[in-house]
Amino acid sequence: MKILLSCNHEYPSYRFHGSGTKTTTYPSGSSHHQHDLLARGLAEKGHEVHYHVNHSSHTISDKGVHLVKELVDDVDIVHLNARVNEEFHTHYKARNIPVIATNHLYVANEQPPFKWVHVSKTMADLYDEKHFVWCGLDPNHYIYSEKKDDYYLFIANIGKHLEKGLDIALKTTKALNKKLVVAGSSQNPSDIAMVQNLCNEFNAIYVGDTRGIEKAKILTNAKALISPSKLPETFGITLIEALFSGTPVICSNNGAYGEIMTKDVGFVCKTESDYANAFKNIDGIRPRTCRSYALNNFHYLKTTEKYIEIYNEILMPKALINL
Repeated sequence: MKILLSCNHEYPSYRFHGSGTKTTTYPSGSSHHQHDLLARGLAEKGHEVHYHVNHSSHTISDKGVHLVKELVDDVDIVHLNARVNEEFHTHYKARNIPVIATNHLYVANEQPPFKWVHVSKTMADLYDEKHFVWCGLDPNHYIYSEKKDDYYLFIANIGKHLEKGLDIALKTTKALNKKLVVAGSSQNPSDIAMVQNLCNEFNAIYVGDTRGIEKAKILTNAKALISPSKLPETFGITLIEALFSGTPVICSNNGAYGEIMTKDVGFVCKTESDYANAFKNIDGIRPRTCRSYALNNFHYLKTTEKYIEIYNEILMPKALINL
């Protein structure tokens, strides 16, 4: 199969070093990383992959991934990581080449000009659609350890620290006399200053933007990841990062969190007493179970296989016509 992927970031999105307590251009970047991993996975599965993404002439791509700056017409299907791209849609519609896009964000009453594949069933249900594929990660980017230090970890885009439930994490850990480490950055220095002040007030440690081996270490050494988000979460990348590290999760029941989590790898909480119970019983979650669950459900090759099934489903009518 010949596939053109497109994304609007600077390739590759994976960064080996974070910005610490300084601002960062992409506080998350997880959707970009998903598209990079999909390109790699498709190439590893033997498909011809062209990747329309920002890059320099010196950029080295994953094996089998051909970086391009112009549109490629000799493809079977086009897969975008963007909500609307009229240029792509118009260009390929005229050539009868199907265009799909991964949808990471819920916007009420939005009607895309092309087929969407949502990142969770929760998302697909909101749009009354059937196609969804869970996000995937490379397990080699994470360190698995059964030994944990005595701290809990909160990671989020801190430009949305209240929506992500930092206040709940701070109040809960302080009330239970637990140590909390807070990671994440923002494009806005005032967000960083505000979160730093909050952490000082609640005796938490703010480490800022962490990436690569530094992030892998704080994930695997944490007793648990806490994500008491108040948002209607469309997936939960940080949750599966923790699971790949053998680190259990304590999270809210908002959005897709309840969909991707199970009682074997963490606690999905609705009330203050639920959070208190989770902290009390977190040692009952086995790190090996967390890692196994992540490998079986969130490996990037698993994600790739699901997308290939969807590509084939879309292309099947066209193939029958050409018989």
